[in-house]
Amino acid sequence: MASALAGRSPQVNCARPSPHRSTSREYYFSTRDLVLIAVASAAGGVLSTYVGYLGNLMNRAFAVPFGAGQWMAGLHVFWFVLARAIVGRTGAGALTGVLKGLVEMFSGSTHGLPILLVSAVEGALVDLVLLPFPRPSLGALCLAGAVSSASNVVVFQTMYFSGVSFGYVGLMILFAAASGAAFGGFFTRGVLDVVAGANLLRVAGGEKARSRNGERNPARMVIAIAMALLLASGAVYYYACVFRPFWNGPVCAVEGNVEKPYEFRPPDFEDVWATVRAELVGQVTYRPPADYEGVPLAAIVERAHPLPSAAKVRIMASDGYEAEYLLDDLLEQEDVILSVDGDTLSVVAPGYEGAYWVRMVTRISIE
Repeated sequence: MASALAGRSPQVNCARPSPHRSTSREYYFSTRDLVLIAVASAAGGVLSTYVGYLGNLMNRAFAVPFGAGQWMAGLHVFWFVLARAIVGRTGAGALTGVLKGLVEMFSGSTHGLPILLVSAVEGALVDLVLLPFPRPSLGALCLAGAVSSASNVVVFQTMYFSGVSFGYVGLMILFAAASGAAFGGFFTRGVLDVVAGANLLRVAGGEKARSRNGERNPARMVIAIAMALLLASGAVYYYACVFRPFWNGPVCAVEGNVEKPYEFRPPDFEDVWATVRAELVGQVTYRPPADYEGVPLAAIVERAHPLPSAAKVRIMASDGYEAEYLLDDLLEQEDVILSVDGDTLSVVAPGYEGAYWVRMVTRISIE
């Protein structure tokens, strides 16, 4: 018995580190995740005015002041869905939404502080919808994009509701949801296919990007590349030919079919400064009656000496939005003014609907 015990080698309980245990502190988001979220937020915020421009084009194409532009709303939520899909963690969408909202607000969004709330809600809804899907399929991405995009209509109507019919609101929600499914879902899946296929990034659930035969869907990849090139080409044109920086201060160009084009600066018109009382009654926004100070648009236009062939005045904003006035009508109304609004210029137009109250004016074109 003793010899048996003596023949046994003593067992030493040596603590060995588990190969699965990290010796460093782990965080919910890695540095890589945070960099991806920051890049997506910055890109989405900077390009927001371009998306607004595309929406304005849609509105003009359908001859309505708003609503049709919701077909482009999915481009806003694309960044939230993309970040959530690549990072693969709940919260990535919400964080991207908050950061994008901040970038958009400080980049000169016409919505101001409320855009932060809108963007945060959109990002949080992406997280909520994709919560049951650790590796979201195409259908899940489309659903997240649709719900997130449609929420912007609900949030804006809650904050600025001014009597728009429920049928019209429902139609805008439908447009926004369809856009979210297309850009936030299908386009995002195509981008993920391209990114994973080129080994540019490790995509969470990347195997889900493959079709049943084990290969990524080539048609979807081609469509995604074509859409990306088309949108990129439009962005180059917008920033080169349409966009005017709002941070130059309260100035705007007065040009077109005139004898003396010039750059409008409020101090040059102190002798004709006017005060008007106006109420904004728009289809989306309402402002109660208030006093506004500024320079009559009639005086601004007259100083440029319009040519006899001129018939209309287009007021254009930094994001490409514009409103058109008849020249003869404008010259007869001294109460339509261009008011200083912080570092930007805004039109105050008593008697006109909200679509004519252009904010962040950068150009006045007499045509």
